[in-house]
Amino acid sequence: MIAIGTASPIGALIQIGQLPLVGKLFGAALIPPAVAEELDDGSEIVGDWRAAPGAAALTAHSAENEVLVRELSGQLYRGDAAAIAVGAETADAVLLIDEAEGRRAARRIGVRVMGTVGVLVVAKRFGHLPKLAPILAELQRKAHQCIGGDIVRRALELAGEHHDSGP
Repeated sequence: MIAIGTASPIGALIQIGQLPLVGKLFGAALIPPAVAEELDDGSEIVGDWRAAPGAAALTAHSAENEVLVRELSGQLYRGDAAAIAVGAETADAVLLIDEAEGRRAARRIGVRVMGTVGVLVVAKRFGHLPKLAPILAELQRKAHQCIGGDIVRRALELAGEHHDSGP
């Protein structure tokens, strides 16, 4: 399975020092130039993302279907629209995306999605993280991700941790 990255999960994983998980779980992640531009625009938050540990797993890849990118850009960030189009063009792909509207748009055209929390759950299940609860707390604190209690409980359950050990 190959990952297609959007700015939100890539940026969040950089902020909590967990971007290397992308390479460990997927081998690589394709990112459209528009996503790279969004990460560049957010450099005051994520720093020089190209130099971040794990960034070597990110590979630039443009969407071929510009019509789809334009259609999706009417309702989504251009980076998310381009990443969804790359996901639609890539066999056995999973789109790393957190934004609800982008997730809905991707699912409508048959693209599999996974958010930042999902990446962390899978990493824990594969033994790449010793405990999920402190990482979720760090995600909320450092990356300012608002994660609802139901999502935290479900993530901890999927990771084999009890909620009382959660953030």
